[in-house]
Amino acid sequence: MKKILFILTLFTIQNKTEAQISAIFSDEFPDSTKVRVGLTADYGINASALTAQFVSKFYKGGFIDVDLKDQVLSRTKNMNTIGGDLNYGVYVGIKLDSLCHKQNVSLFFSLRDRAHFDARYSKDFYKVGFYGNSDFRGETANFNDFNLNFLRYQQLQVGLFSSKYDSAARWGIALSFLKGEQYASIFAQKAELFTSEDGQYIDFNTNMQVAKSDTSKKGIGAFNGAGASIDIYFEAPFKTRFGDSKLRVSVADIGAIKFNNKSLFLNQDSLFHYTGFNVNSVYDLQDSTFANTSQDTIINAIAPFKNQSFSVTLPSVFNLTYETQFSKKIEMVEGIRYIFNGNYHLLAYIKGNFTITPKFVLSATAGYGGYGKFTYGLGVFSNLGKGFIVYAGSNNLEGFVSPKKACGQSAYISIVKNFR
Repeated sequence: MKKILFILTLFTIQNKTEAQISAIFSDEFPDSTKVRVGLTADYGINASALTAQFVSKFYKGGFIDVDLKDQVLSRTKNMNTIGGDLNYGVYVGIKLDSLCHKQNVSLFFSLRDRAHFDARYSKDFYKVGFYGNSDFRGETANFNDFNLNFLRYQQLQVGLFSSKYDSAARWGIALSFLKGEQYASIFAQKAELFTSEDGQYIDFNTNMQVAKSDTSKKGIGAFNGAGASIDIYFEAPFKTRFGDSKLRVSVADIGAIKFNNKSLFLNQDSLFHYTGFNVNSVYDLQDSTFANTSQDTIINAIAPFKNQSFSVTLPSVFNLTYETQFSKKIEMVEGIRYIFNGNYHLLAYIKGNFTITPKFVLSATAGYGGYGKFTYGLGVFSNLGKGFIVYAGSNNLEGFVSPKKACGQSAYISIVKNFR
């Protein structure tokens, strides 16, 4: 149980609300610039119940006292979510003289290391994990509809983007080759743990599917699967009585990875009955007493895996934003974000961009949804001169400001160099 919870907290990360293509060309690609190179990274932590303080202590090995456990329990609902993404990499944009007689088209490449995690769990799952099953004597702990997904892969992307930043619409499309490094998933449609009144036995009734990639090959060099994906972006400017506006739509990571036949798969529907073991005397205690109750024996009894290949659909990200330039100093953005196949709730947010100087912009974001609830953040854009541009900030400051009450923490940074 502790290993499962460790995975839950280690990879619960949420990225910024931009699509990959728009992040590369989020500002004007000047006519005088021929090549753009960028380094980008983002991470985050968010959940509907686990606070930032709880996650920090659990990850660092700090003492989680009863008060902290009770505090999180009071926030825990019948069903809870946790999850997010981690991305870092490098990209290059090259402005083409023409493509099929079309001007202002750019070619870009990117190379990224990416990880995604999401999970859905019940209140009983949390209680058994951190309080034990003694409170369920004569009762059944309900873990039904438990779902956990972890995917790590590397991405080589190539695409085209309309780089003219004026009254014309902009578009982008990209294809990616994906190298599957690691995958693990559990979906338990039924998972019920019954503890006898006297504590003499437990029954674990399950109907679940479990899949995981080759466990003998790990690390960034592991090549356990291959796949492909596509990203699509479109931006349409128009005028309103409030000012110049834009409608942006993007869908990222439409694709799948097929993991090889060294992968492990389980489709289980059974009842596991465990009565423990008897020790008549401590003087007769021998290793053989525990031979048939080892961790591997119990796992194999519940979950006899078999080798087979399988395909994994990527968690696809949909973004829709409506932007209005009220003045030279103020721009407002309203948007929604949703992750398909990711145990994600619709995120609605509003963002204000405030131009302090032509080379410095401050942004503030507030939203509701995703893997947590209320979120807010700050960001900066700075043109440092000599072709250097920096974006940095966080969409989840709440966990840093109030770690005892809030869940979300995140940060992002992008460093861009434009070459003439």
